[in-house]
Amino acid sequence: MENNKNSNFAFAILAGVAAGAATYYLMNNENGKQHWLTLLNTVKDLSEKFLESEQGSRMASAGRDASEYISQKANGILEESKKYS
Repeated sequence: MENNKNSNFAFAILAGVAAGAATYYLMNNENGKQHWLTLLNTVKDLSEKFLESEQGSRMASAGRDASEYISQKANGILEESKKYS
C-alpha cells in the first residue's frame, strides 16, 4: 500500500513538472502563446458542451445535491460541537 502511495506521489510530481515544462515551452514564444490560447479555448468549449449535454446536467445536479448534503452535515456537526463548548 505504501509503495502505491509513493508511486502515485512520484507520478503527480512528474506530471506537474511535465505540465510546467509544456507551459513554459508554449509561453516562450508568440506562436506558442497562440497555441496555448487555442488549447484553453478548446477546453472551455468542450466543458461548456459537456455541461449542456444531458449527462453533464445530471452530473452538475448531482454535484449540487452532494454539496448541499455535505453542507447540511457540516452545519449539524458545528451545532453539535457548540453544545460541548
